[in-house]
Amino acid sequence: MTQPRTQENPQPDEIDRARKVINRLAEEIAQLSDKDIAPAEYYAGFLERLMYAIAAPAGAIWLKTPQGNLQLQCQSNLRAVGLDRSPQNKQLHDELLRLAAMKGQAELVPPHTSMALPNSEGSGAGNPTDYVILIAPISHDGQLAGLIEVWQDSARGVDAQRGFLQFMVRMSALAASYTRNAHLRQMVGQQQVWVQLETFARQIHSSLNPTEVAYLVVNEGRRLVEADRVSVALRQPATKVLAISGADVVEKRSNLVQLMRELFDSVIEWGERLVFEGTKDESLPPRVLSALDEYLAESNSKFLVCMPLADDRETKGKEKDKEKLPARSALLVESFESRPDHQTQIARLDVIARHAAPAMYNSGEYYRIPMRFVWLPLAKLQDGLGGKTKAIVWLVTVGLIALILSMIFVPYPLKIPAKGPLLPVKRVYVYAPTAGQIKDFHAVLKHGDWVPEKADLIRMYDPELNTKLRGLNTEIETADLVIGTGNVQGQPGNDNNREQAFRVEEAKINKRAKTEEREDLRRRMNAVVATPGDLWVKSPMAGIVLSTDFREKLEQRTVKPNEPLLRIGQADPKKPNLKEWELELRIPQKHVGQVLRAFKTKEPGETLDIDFVLTTDPTRSYMGKLRRDKIAAVATNEKSDNDENEPVVMAWVRLDGDDIPADSRVPTSELVGLVSDTIANARIRCGNHAMGYSLFYGVWEFIYEKIIFPLS
Repeated sequence: MTQPRTQENPQPDEIDRARKVINRLAEEIAQLSDKDIAPAEYYAGFLERLMYAIAAPAGAIWLKTPQGNLQLQCQSNLRAVGLDRSPQNKQLHDELLRLAAMKGQAELVPPHTSMALPNSEGSGAGNPTDYVILIAPISHDGQLAGLIEVWQDSARGVDAQRGFLQFMVRMSALAASYTRNAHLRQMVGQQQVWVQLETFARQIHSSLNPTEVAYLVVNEGRRLVEADRVSVALRQPATKVLAISGADVVEKRSNLVQLMRELFDSVIEWGERLVFEGTKDESLPPRVLSALDEYLAESNSKFLVCMPLADDRETKGKEKDKEKLPARSALLVESFESRPDHQTQIARLDVIARHAAPAMYNSGEYYRIPMRFVWLPLAKLQDGLGGKTKAIVWLVTVGLIALILSMIFVPYPLKIPAKGPLLPVKRVYVYAPTAGQIKDFHAVLKHGDWVPEKADLIRMYDPELNTKLRGLNTEIETADLVIGTGNVQGQPGNDNNREQAFRVEEAKINKRAKTEEREDLRRRMNAVVATPGDLWVKSPMAGIVLSTDFREKLEQRTVKPNEPLLRIGQADPKKPNLKEWELELRIPQKHVGQVLRAFKTKEPGETLDIDFVLTTDPTRSYMGKLRRDKIAAVATNEKSDNDENEPVVMAWVRLDGDDIPADSRVPTSELVGLVSDTIANARIRCGNHAMGYSLFYGVWEFIYEKIIFPLS
């Protein structure tokens, strides 16, 4: 574009042509100001047309930075005006621009002029060149946006210079319009970015499912960063690739995903951001560098950023000694083509990461909550009831009502307590055959011993037996004396001899009778032949000794025939058989009514279930069966645990039978060495009743006995 030729005395037709050219250039500038183009392109075209319109040899456009400084946007032939001839020239010109920016008005500065700056201690401002400087401000909304500076030939007239300045002011208004529109477009663009970022933040924080949050991060983040692929990994505790943009499902076994997981793992362990823009940094940690090489060989990415999504809450230890933990998640951004705006992508990625880090941390924390299926409905119920306090009141109220209703309407087995020893089914007491004094016991006899039938148990002394045996012995000896004398003196055929023979015969008969009487007495009394009066109390059957402290109670005592000495049970502990044993329960008389009523609800011959535990093994429960005819008809008084007389009813429980499950029977190993001091704590199942009555039967019993029907 050639500049129009100027003359000192132009002709009217030349003036008209010049005016048309200027108007056309002004229209071009106006059209250019309405376009949505980059500032560099606009101001370059603006300056070119402006300088052509006013035939200026040089020009420049200065724009104000956000910090308030003037920055050269574009220039044309600036070196020709001679600003760089000396540092003083440049300083004068810079101060001139600063003064013009402070005033915000159009200026016409003659060549080689200077002026003092207000409130300035340095050198003044001025025009050190041979040209006239025309300055027009670019202002919009009362704010200075920049300056238009044009150097004009000083040979031009003053009126022409002023006309040029007015034209520049008109054009600066168009530049201000462009600047206003550019700022508006920039604000709209920024608003769109902020809206997108706000939408992104709202979406990723709208869920606590780690997979859903990860897919929102990668898909929305890919659009914001303008990348080709975005991926997210979560460490739980092993690193796992949760989401890849554009992929509905992450194929864990694919080679790309496995290499990506290794890259994520190495970067999370490293704890720093990895940036690859076409060249690798050899100073990276060996594991990170190796993982990056293997992944790039598979993905062919030209731009890659992998950064841990570290949250400030990922720490351990106390407030003063907090230790930063490795990030729980990480983000990977990739582009497959080189672009000039990678720094813009990294800047946007930093913003996205600041939002994604807490979202992934929150979802990871939520994922770690145990039994979420229980707490979530409770939380919704709490909100529905109007808050925590009301929820607690309602829950307590409903719980009490439910408890009361369950106590009334829910059936529950009533179990009556009882206690008793485990004994052989066949057992007898050993009695003394006669009254006498106990001298001694068999040397090896003790509690729990097995004894054969007719075994000697207790040695006694009976003075009457001694008298009887001595009398019989005397009579037998007398008869022997008569028989011996008669055999010596007897002569046949003499009357005296016949009488003597009669006495001898009578003595023989008497001896035989007394001998038989003595032997019968010894046999009945188990008498000791060597010591008349002593006798043995023998075992009536084979079995085990059930009595415990018989030696302390009976030794050297005088006992009667109706007084039991020992108790023998028919069982062999070396060869246990469950059929030989039963449970002898002592049911408190005040509870036996419940047991008898339970039998009324059953058919004749049916049994009640008994649950019991042995004192030798209180951690395992067994079962027994109780028949109605195995309950005693009368009560007996026994000492209670408080050493008070308490009436009890005896009952005998069967332990064996097909109606008892095998795993609920007393094992035969428990019967080895088992004796009568093995006590069982039992519960008799007396049918279903209301839960409150079954659980608090003792309380009801106390209320009826002590309050409703107290004894006078």
